[in-house]
Amino acid sequence: MGNSVLVFISHSSEDKDDYIEPIVQDLEDCYINVWIDTRKIVPGDSLRKSIFRDGLDKADVALIFFTEKSLESSWVDREIKHVMREEAKKGNDFDLKKIISVYDSKATYDKVSDRFPELTDDLFHLMPTDYGKKELGQLVSAIWSKYMDLQGGDVETQKQLLSKDKELFQKDKSIEDLKSKLLEAKAKNSSSIQEDEFEAYLKSGKVDGFLSLKDKFLMNQNPYYNNVANASDLVIFDLVKRVPVDKLEYTNKGKEFFKWYLLNKES
Repeated sequence: MGNSVLVFISHSSEDKDDYIEPIVQDLEDCYINVWIDTRKIVPGDSLRKSIFRDGLDKADVALIFFTEKSLESSWVDREIKHVMREEAKKGNDFDLKKIISVYDSKATYDKVSDRFPELTDDLFHLMPTDYGKKELGQLVSAIWSKYMDLQGGDVETQKQLLSKDKELFQKDKSIEDLKSKLLEAKAKNSSSIQEDEFEAYLKSGKVDGFLSLKDKFLMNQNPYYNNVANASDLVIFDLVKRVPVDKLEYTNKGKEFFKWYLLNKES
């Protein structure tokens, strides 16, 4: 969303539903732009290119979520090594500015400290599955701190950047909310217009023959054109269409009309 700080989420797919997705939603609510595979990769994209070039390399911050499952994930292992290689190229061997390591428990932290000791030099960011506002606040603060440090400049400049990023994020979020409301209103309005149209058909009396044969239509026992009263009007109304052997078959609109009639008019 917008030009807010872009955060890559490195995680095990097995943790996604119960652990990662709620955190992603909370981060987005805090004006954090999240890069996560399920939202950014579309069918046909190269998995490796999308994750490493479009995700990790372009992200401002890489959040690595360490859990028992992610420690067994070959993808998480590749993502960690990729970021570390890229950081080393920039001369950041001992200052991995881009990485924030997050742990679901102290036991996981101890395992990571044995495998990737360089990733446990940072502050201890604990996010258990039942995390609360305190843990979330600490993580959000760490993300913005990393981002501002990478941007450089004095404190006042950093405050302006933060304010602008939040403004852009909120603007995009407001636009998405507005689009959603417009689509919802359009759907309701469309339904209302169709109901008014059906009401007018009913009052005209030109659909009486159509309704008297509704059981035949619904059972696909198509009556002959000449046996249906006001057949030409029904075709104009798009409630029926002529089919071979000069019979009539009800359309999708005709089906909707029957549904409306049965729900609202037939006692």
